[in-house]
Amino acid sequence: MPEAKSHAPSCERNQGPILKVLRQHFADRRRVLEIGSGTGQHAVHFAGALPELTWQTSDLEANLAGIR
Repeated sequence: MPEAKSHAPSCERNQGPILKVLRQHFADRRRVLEIGSGTGQHAVHFAGALPELTWQTSDLEANLAGIR
């Protein structure tokens, strides 16, 4: 049976303001390593909004199933 994905309402609320900052600071970048990706919600949103970036998630092995 597949493991249920985690969901964090705070990720939904703060992704707009964070994306605004990322666009400013990552304009000349091509790769991002996200440390502690948690639910993976930010990675999904930001990778979709910033397709010019390669977004690499990471977390403790015990948490990886929730990111996939």
